[in-house]
Amino acid sequence: MLLSLLAFSLAALALFFSSQALLSRLFRRLPLNLVFFLLLPGIFLHEFSHILMAEILRVKTGELKLKPEIVNGHLTLGSAQIALTDPFRLTLIGIAPFIAGTASLWLLLNLVPKDPVYLLLITYYLVFAIASTLFSSASDLQAAAVPLILVLLILGGFSLTNLSLPPDLIPAIQVFFFNLARVFAYTLGVNLVLLLPLKLLRKKVNMG
Repeated sequence: MLLSLLAFSLAALALFFSSQALLSRLFRRLPLNLVFFLLLPGIFLHEFSHILMAEILRVKTGELKLKPEIVNGHLTLGSAQIALTDPFRLTLIGIAPFIAGTASLWLLLNLVPKDPVYLLLITYYLVFAIASTLFSSASDLQAAAVPLILVLLILGGFSLTNLSLPPDLIPAIQVFFFNLARVFAYTLGVNLVLLLPLKLLRKKVNMG
């Protein structure tokens, strides 16, 4: 089981750093509004997930903004107004984009037909847009730790109460985290394919 947890953690970290590197290069080379519209599906999913989870948990919500703004010296591509609430519900609202984004990536990579070619191109465009906004900041990356914490709490609970683990629990956990790692690995591949020409272009410009 440790191998599946390690694979998931490394894949999430690699996806975070590759997304940050890709966005950094795109913002330097393309107009801000163009990058915003390229990422719009992912931005909408990210912010709407906060709103939807808050509504499910009966937490008051406000305006959903989808536009680039400078807030406290930092660029934001979208925002969702959520009322203050207890830490438990606040945590669930915070990890909602991770849940929605990961589920969307899995659906796109596993269930969407890859033929004809235009469907394949649309699929990988959506994978790029969603993955690039899945971990918009280091705080979003922390959401990926929640499944790990839940597993440790479950295992710890069984250990403290001296109860025997259900025979199918450990294999199910392994399959779950390996599947997440596989989704992140495919998405990482899309990021690297996009990063390579941008890096080569930068070298060409510097040489020129």
